[in-house]
Amino acid sequence: PYHQEQLAGGTPEENRDILTRLLQGKGEAAHEAAVAANVAMLMRLHGHEDLKANAQQVIDVLHSGAAYDRVTALAARG
Repeated sequence: PYHQEQLAGGTPEENRDILTRLLQGKGEAAHEAAVAANVAMLMRLHGHEDLKANAQQVIDVLHSGAAYDRVTALAARG
């Protein structure tokens, strides 16, 4: 369980840095957990029923840095 203060962002620049670190696998545990919980529910809507497994898959992808690689590749395409 995390407190709302642990999830708070800041200025646009601070939020960019928070998101960058998260996608690179270097984010704060509270942000990671919030993203994992939300994406796990989205995965469930698309047929992946096991929320715990879904959340773990999200965490694994975040820790690998693959999410950052995907976002930067998409951004490079314009």
